Amino acid sequence: MVDREVPESRQSVQLTNECCLPRDRSGKANARRARIVQAARELFAEHGFHATSIARLSERSGVLVGQIYRDFANKEAIVAALVEHDLDEFLAADELCAARCTSDRAMVRAWIARFIACDDIGDTRLIAEITAESYRNPRIAAIFDAMEDRLHGQLVRALTIIVPDAGNEQRIGRLAEAILIMAGGMCQRRINTRSTAPEVLALMMAFIDAEIAAIERDPRP
Repeated sequence: MVDREVPESRQSVQLTNECCLPRDRSGKANARRARIVQAARELFAEHGFHATSIARLSERSGVLVGQIYRDFANKEAIVAALVEHDLDEFLAADELCAARCTSDRAMVRAWIARFIACDDIGDTRLIAEITAESYRNPRIAAIFDAMEDRLHGQLVRALTIIVPDAGNEQRIGRLAEAILIMAGGMCQRRINTRSTAPEVLALMMAFIDAEIAAIERDPRP
């Protein structure tokens, strides 16, 4: 299955951009980078992106300012590392890995339901801050775009397990897009500390089930 084509304007900005990769791959360097990212996670949530200076990051992480700049080109690169780490953890969820290995349709469906519910959203303060920054900072927006492209590709691969013989990339791609929109709305509600009734989540899954059934019956675009 072919993932969505990444627009040319985004091709130079990926979550694994060179500026985000460690120059020193030793365990010590990775541990140091992890301390910096964790300090940024805390400070962005507490004080916001702009109010978090490199000096403050140095104080919280215990890493010298000069070393922070050797590991990360700028604060945006730290955000990229933070987002990539969290996305890797989410996409490596045991149930999805097992589902892809065994082609377990029920397990894939359960993963999609959990994805939409956004129960594992984490610190809403951090998400709200980075999301707000993405509206005014093109570099953060590009990180979010790359994350969305990666999530879309993962959803397409998951849906292909459920509908392996559909032979219709366009409809599966559109369904993956719809799931992303649902999950985005749910995430926003979590940020606003508003809960969603289980019946509403069930309605969303009913729509997905109906669309999957429709693709299976008639795989034409």
